[in-house]
Amino acid sequence: MPATRGRRTVTPPAAKPRNDVYTGLLVLSLLAMLAGTLLLYLDYSKYPAAKPTVPPQRQAGSAAQPANPLGGGQPPAPPAPQPAPAVPPAPAVAPPMPMPPAAGQPKPNG
Repeated sequence: MPATRGRRTVTPPAAKPRNDVYTGLLVLSLLAMLAGTLLLYLDYSKYPAAKPTVPPQRQAGSAAQPANPLGGGQPPAPPAPQPAPAVPPAPAVAPPMPMPPAAGQPKPNG
């Protein structure tokens, strides 16, 4: 004869954990990462696909003429610096007052 089944205690199914503040922060950070990635792509897509051309190098023997709107070979000299204004001396400050003795301590002789 087969063994009889005993009475089992039925445990209720465990409740699903509820979403809390940290789950909301996780979702918020995911949205911020997606928005940052989108903005980075939009900024990157503004650049042209081809590399820029390299400007030609100057020869070592050729001297370039300075761009001077007044003409001539030398640029105009900068104006002479103005002397700094005199600073008045700081006023004399009286020495700080001595601290009174704390309660319970003898007064110093002096």
